Amino acid sequence: MLHIVVFGAGRSAGYFIEYMFHLCKTHQWKLTIADQHTEHLESLFSGYSNAYLKKADVTNASEREALISDTNWVVSMLPAFMHTLVAKDCLRFNVNMATASYESDEMRAMRPEIESKGLQFINECGLDPGIDHMSAMHIIDNLHAKGAVITSFKSYCGGLVAQECIDNPWGYKFSWNPRNVILAGQGTAKYLENGRLKFKPYSRLYREPDTIHFANETVYDGYPNRDSLSYKEIYGLHEIKTMVRGTLRHSGFCRAWNIFVQLGLTDDSYLFSLTDSTTYCDFFEAFLPGKGDDFKSRLVEFMGSDYEAESIDKILWTGIAENIKIPLKGNHSPAFVLQDLLERKWKLQPQDRDLIVMQHLFEYTLDGKNMQLSCELHIEGENNVKTAMGKTVGIPLAISLKNLLLGNCTQKGLLLPVTPELYAPVLLELENDFNIRFEEVETEI
Repeated sequence: MLHIVVFGAGRSAGYFIEYMFHLCKTHQWKLTIADQHTEHLESLFSGYSNAYLKKADVTNASEREALISDTNWVVSMLPAFMHTLVAKDCLRFNVNMATASYESDEMRAMRPEIESKGLQFINECGLDPGIDHMSAMHIIDNLHAKGAVITSFKSYCGGLVAQECIDNPWGYKFSWNPRNVILAGQGTAKYLENGRLKFKPYSRLYREPDTIHFANETVYDGYPNRDSLSYKEIYGLHEIKTMVRGTLRHSGFCRAWNIFVQLGLTDDSYLFSLTDSTTYCDFFEAFLPGKGDDFKSRLVEFMGSDYEAESIDKILWTGIAENIKIPLKGNHSPAFVLQDLLERKWKLQPQDRDLIVMQHLFEYTLDGKNMQLSCELHIEGENNVKTAMGKTVGIPLAISLKNLLLGNCTQKGLLLPVTPELYAPVLLELENDFNIRFEEVETEI
């Protein structure tokens, strides 16, 4: 009997697990879900005789090895930094592996051994990365087949909160890993603009957001991801002049977040000592230049008198300057203290609906005409459990895995969903069965 082991049952796992339940029941496969915290899943397992819930610590080598050595496929829905632990054991026991996360340098270093053993290790099969690759490659392949020359490609994606559910000045709530949000953009963004290589360091990333317009007249903040150019060759865009892959936030978010960046509150590289009596005011005071109890005036002086008042107000709304004891104790990085605070302030409530928005904007020449093609995706969640983020991460990963399990893809080695064999069936099922589809508008420019 084919056996699939899934490590991790967190925020984005619900839709994936539900899909796998039905798939394994249909094909009489065995499914094991392994996580440190499994209580929230127990009610889902009734009625599935070939599905098992295993309480396990993936950092415990013996527990991890026992599960991996007894399976055919491993799916890691763990935080990205933990995939390598799992991948090394998969290689040792000749087990295939799938993740929704970015293909890491550590994973690339395993490529020769993955290929020599004839295994399938597939990554980047979620939303971003995932649906973004698949939908972009579908368009790129179609344009190239027509003889088009693509001159510009800009792609942005954001996991936000639906407009009707916005009840804080940031217009943001966590629908995925909070740590990734707090640390987003650290490093230097690299992209291509009109044939020129461009760099935007972390210190400027949120200070200078792009304005991204959607067809429904909604305007978002956009900023480039760390490395937009790593997909230039993968996408087959060898001669492209402009290439940017980036992240979306509701308008006004970036300029406010820049204040946290400039203060140093998103730094995760050292520890801040917290005592039983340390307050947020104490913590904030340690990073804010100047003196006095008027934190708003000090923030204005620090950021410059021309900085938007609403951005300053967003910072103070978080409670970062209030005389309230920090519930954490011991040594933690500034970024972790900020994350802990914002996890309470930006928590999705039961009735909240999250929002996924994605836009691809292509410019190309075809038959002597300069053309533009805009492709947009809008998906709203149902509530704080059945989220759009969980749906758009979990389901494409599950469909990708299904096609590999059924032998519909013969490719071996370290894989990304950028070939028709891998992306076409996923896009088709997403559209037909889950109403996840792009709206396209083509115009001459």
